[in-house]
Amino acid sequence: MVKAALLGVPVGFAFGYALQRGRFCMNTAFRDIFLIRDQTLLRAYVLAVLIQMVGVHLLVQQGWLSPAIAPFWWQAALAGGFIFGWGMALSGG
Repeated sequence: MVKAALLGVPVGFAFGYALQRGRFCMNTAFRDIFLIRDQTLLRAYVLAVLIQMVGVHLLVQQGWLSPAIAPFWWQAALAGGFIFGWGMALSGG
């Protein structure tokens, strides 16, 4: 758990910083396909997901990460969804 946090926090901040500076928006990625027929952001989104999938598998193989299936708590999902939605509304997304 500590290894995952020590590894995940800096990687998450670096990835988040890169996405923020690149003005990457998932909503725009899907909207641009239909409105202006541009798939650039969607391809970037797919590339980010692929890099994440490969990265997680490499971390598991190296023994730096041991994934476990967490129990589902609907209250936490509801609260997290509300907080995420509130943040998206405040940011204009």
